[in-house]
Amino acid sequence: MVIPPRVVLALAVFLTSLTALALEGTLLVANREGGSISFFDLATEREIARVPIGPAIPHEVAISPDGRWAVAGEYGPNGSPGQRLVVIDIVSARVEGYIDLGTESRPHDMRFLPDSLRAVATMQDSDMLALVDIFSLEVIRKYPTGGREGHMVRLSPDSTRAYVTSRGAEGTLSVIYLEEDIEPTVIETGPGAEGLAVTADGAEVWVLNRQETTISVIDTQSLKVVEEVSSHAFAGRAESLETGQIAAVNGATGQGVGGYLRLYDAKSRAVLQDFLIPGDQSGTGGYGLLAVGEVLFVATRSGGSILIYDLKDPSTPFTLADDHEGPDGMAWTPLRLNVFQN
Repeated sequence: MVIPPRVVLALAVFLTSLTALALEGTLLVANREGGSISFFDLATEREIARVPIGPAIPHEVAISPDGRWAVAGEYGPNGSPGQRLVVIDIVSARVEGYIDLGTESRPHDMRFLPDSLRAVATMQDSDMLALVDIFSLEVIRKYPTGGREGHMVRLSPDSTRAYVTSRGAEGTLSVIYLEEDIEPTVIETGPGAEGLAVTADGAEVWVLNRQETTISVIDTQSLKVVEEVSSHAFAGRAESLETGQIAAVNGATGQGVGGYLRLYDAKSRAVLQDFLIPGDQSGTGGYGLLAVGEVLFVATRSGGSILIYDLKDPSTPFTLADDHEGPDGMAWTPLRLNVFQN
């Protein structure tokens, strides 16, 4: 699994023009109903591959900074949780190997470190965060989160901290110090703490309290909640944008709440725009969200749609797919399948 120098050079060229190529490359989508990862070629607007994960269904997927590898988690249905991470070779669209996190793990969300060799993953059922090596397929270390039901994870800009939201009990944000041997800092936010976003400068973490209509803004220096921002009901996913905005989507199974894409100004924390997400507005499903440059991808589990919003004109999204198998978490790479084959 050594990356040839010519691949590294090509990736550097791709990544220097990320925004310009945001609608090129490949979008990976975790399919909750299909138990698989879909590969959408954005140049042709078609699904060109599907990697089966199995009945231990994935909810999220992450891609390495070099664009070459993906990791998904075997989350599993209620009553039969999974315990492995799945490492995927993107260019060949195949499973490269598995990392066993042990019983009572139920991995949900994951993020790569800058070296593209290591990743962190939430272990919801054991309230731990795993640091893994995707090449040796081994667990390097496990960190306690200090919360209950650690669900989503993001990294600080320098990747020395991991931020984990725990949606159980009172709802918390855990600050985990990846390079230090100290206990995590646990900050109470609100019931159902789930989606989160780290501002581009790393100064704040926005935590969506899904069981309230609030977003807790945490200062990363004082590690305190400095403001509560209003949200739509059941807001569950957030993304930090290069344009200095925070995007959030809402929706919940069986709650009859229509889904919105809402944009906030990260500095003033004011609501800038609200867009009703097209499709089934019965509130029968949640939403996935991904930001790439000035483009937002929104996945709707109820209607099985994958929508693309251009932030230069976000009023009318482009539909990449309809009636898909419960699309949820997404990730993007500038690579295309077999792009380096002769």
